[in-house]
Amino acid sequence: MKVRARKFEGRCARHKRYNPAVDGPGAIRGGCPRCRLLLEIWEASLCLNGLIRSFDPKYDDLKRPVEKAPAVDPRQMSLID
Repeated sequence: MKVRARKFEGRCARHKRYNPAVDGPGAIRGGCPRCRLLLEIWEASLCLNGLIRSFDPKYDDLKRPVEKAPAVDPRQMSLID
């Protein structure tokens, strides 16, 4: 099952500097509906991450998978072959 393949970068058209991760719900000006949606998306992502970690505590989503380097660089031409 693939869940976290989507990257979301959303901003409010009126309040471009609002960041729900940093500012929180208290920084929403005038009850802006788009800022509220951003906050709800942020809270839902935190809930999803918590559920994934409770399902598999050993899962570490902060580390990228390490790809092993090939023994021979495929870009290097061999003069012997």
